[in-house]
Amino acid sequence: MKLGEVKADFEPVTRGLDDLAKRQVPFATARALTSVAQTAAVANRRALPSVFDRPTPFTMNAFGVQAARKGKPVARVFVKDKQAEYLKLQETGGTRQPERSRQGGTGKGQAIVIPRAIKRNAFGNMARGALASVKRRKDTFIGKTPGGTGGFFRRMADGALQPLAIFVRAAKYKPRLGFQARTAKVVRTASLPAFREALAKAIATARR
Repeated sequence: MKLGEVKADFEPVTRGLDDLAKRQVPFATARALTSVAQTAAVANRRALPSVFDRPTPFTMNAFGVQAARKGKPVARVFVKDKQAEYLKLQETGGTRQPERSRQGGTGKGQAIVIPRAIKRNAFGNMARGALASVKRRKDTFIGKTPGGTGGFFRRMADGALQPLAIFVRAAKYKPRLGFQARTAKVVRTASLPAFREALAKAIATARR
C-alpha cells in the first residue's frame, strides 16, 4: 500500500537566522517531520470508527510511522503489511478476488458474504469457528437460491430456506478509507507550526 510521505521545504522560514539557529535546522526539520507523521497516524486512527462499523483493535492499530533523520529529512506514515492486505481496496477501490482458503469448499472463484443469520462477534465479523459450526449442522446444506446464488442454507420447519452465508465471485469496493487525503491535509496544516516549535526548542537547548 502506498506510503504517506511527510516532507517540506522550510528554507523560506530559515532565512535570516543566525549561525547558531542555522546549525539546529537539520535536527529541527527531522523532529518536525516525525511529529507531523505521528499526528497523521493519529488522525487516521481516530477516523476509523467513522469509516468502518466497529473496527477491531487490530484494524485500529493499522498505522505506523518511520521517523525522519537529519541526513534523510523524510518521514513516512504507512499501513502495516497485514492490515494493508484488506485495507488497500478500502483506500483505492476496486474488486477483491477470493482467496482459496476463503472459498469454504464451494468451488473455484467463490467467496463468502456473511448475512444476518450466522453468529458474529462484537465487531460485526463472523465469529471464530462459526462457519465450521454451520457445516457440521445436520439441518444445513450447500445449495442455490431460485436466482442461482449459492450459499449455506438451513431448512426451516415450514419448508422455507434460510440463507446462512451467500457465495459471491468477487467483492467490489468504493474508496472510503481516505488515508492519503487525510495524511496530506495534516502535512499541509501541521508542518510549519511543528517546525517552528522544534526549532525553538532546539535553539533553546543548543550549546553556545
